[in-house]
Amino acid sequence: QLNGLIPTQFDLPALLPFPQNASLLFKASGEGRRIAIEAVQAEMLRMITSIPPGKVRFTIVDPVGLGENFAGFMHLADHDELLVTNRIWTEPAHIEARLADLTEQMENVIQKYLRNEFLSIDEYNVFAGEVAEPFRVLVVANFPVNFTETAARRLTSIASSGARCGVYVLVVNDVKLPLPPQFELKDVERNTLTLNWNGKQFVWQDPDFEKYPLRLEQPPPEEQFTQLVQIVGRG
Repeated sequence: QLNGLIPTQFDLPALLPFPQNASLLFKASGEGRRIAIEAVQAEMLRMITSIPPGKVRFTIVDPVGLGENFAGFMHLADHDELLVTNRIWTEPAHIEARLADLTEQMENVIQKYLRNEFLSIDEYNVFAGEVAEPFRVLVVANFPVNFTETAARRLTSIASSGARCGVYVLVVNDVKLPLPPQFELKDVERNTLTLNWNGKQFVWQDPDFEKYPLRLEQPPPEEQFTQLVQIVGRG
């Protein structure tokens, strides 16, 4: 809208500062869980279409949907199973093991690649060129379902130290469910862009931005979605 020559209303894109910190936490309930999962799908799609083929790998945890929420991304496995760590994970033991794998990956990056020479994996990748290390993204729907205390502790560690190592989290938290023992969600919130469901829409958990309306990106129609994933998978 214009008031004379001065705009009184306008839209601005809300962007994640990738690769500095591309982690997201949705605190949702009811209908907000579906909207949050769709926003995560859109973010995943944006990542695979923006980052060079094969340079982003997903570890997907979907214990309630049993993988259905992210089944479309399994087309990536037709070309390279490493892009989705073989499958979508649902059981407590498997979830704990996959988070242990990501923690070990972070340790390897720090000790093998960064050492005292590079501040982040992004800086190392500029030096490495064609042998650049892929980014890794942990995707979690309906946290904390099937998360053991150990798995929850690893999630905190990944959110806290992962960005420097090229490891990020996209988490949908069901706020109606009790959290694991000895786990504080605020420890994850410190290192993520956090969005809260207010019953109608998501709002920023930020004193400066919470007053502004936020329209989340949604994935394209299923046929177009599948085509995009298949094209990316073929490289």
